[in-house]
Amino acid sequence: MQDAPRIRRGRTVSGEVGAYLERLIASEFTPGDRLPTERALAERLEVSRTTVREALRELEQRRLIARSPGRGTTVLASSAAARALRALTVEGAERADVAELRLLVEPQIAGLAAARATDSDLVLLEQTLAASHAGLTPAESLRLDVRFHLELAAAAGNPLLVSLCELTNTWVEDVRARSHATRVGRRSSVEGHRRLFDAVVAGNVDAATTSMVDHLQAVAALVAEAGS
Repeated sequence: MQDAPRIRRGRTVSGEVGAYLERLIASEFTPGDRLPTERALAERLEVSRTTVREALRELEQRRLIARSPGRGTTVLASSAAARALRALTVEGAERADVAELRLLVEPQIAGLAAARATDSDLVLLEQTLAASHAGLTPAESLRLDVRFHLELAAAAGNPLLVSLCELTNTWVEDVRARSHATRVGRRSSVEGHRRLFDAVVAGNVDAATTSMVDHLQAVAALVAEAGS
């Protein structure tokens, strides 16, 4: 199990714990696995069992885990609908079509995230943003870019939107890689994400929606310039 984080007392402590557990589930557990007990997690993270319980309740509401007396906490599989959507492929998907799809969907995702993001969502987004900067390698910058957008989709509270973003990522991987190939492109990505994050933290749906439109258009302009 990954090292326990130093829990900050900035946002709610349960939000920090929830963010840690969500990353832990994604990296070290598979569907059907059981998480450590509330007592064990509380001791490991040096927080109260009440705090752990609150974090687990949020993960349960997001359908990441199931809790039951006598069985403990079990990691859940993705929903059948989400798995079916991720299994879709579009052979020869046109870049213009994918770009149009992203411009239709992702601003709405950003708006929903501004309206629905929990403390755990904000912690995850903030951690990803803090790790992002123009001095990263193109591959690392791209990885964090994809992670930020998926975490934003998760903050929207609809697992199908996460699956849709995962799907579109496979269609535009080469395009996004070109946008991260230069320091200017990497800096533009971070700045766009920072504006998105600020709007989501503020709960400003209109600003989040507009920021995503601006961000996607800026990326498109960079790619077009690189290809000219």
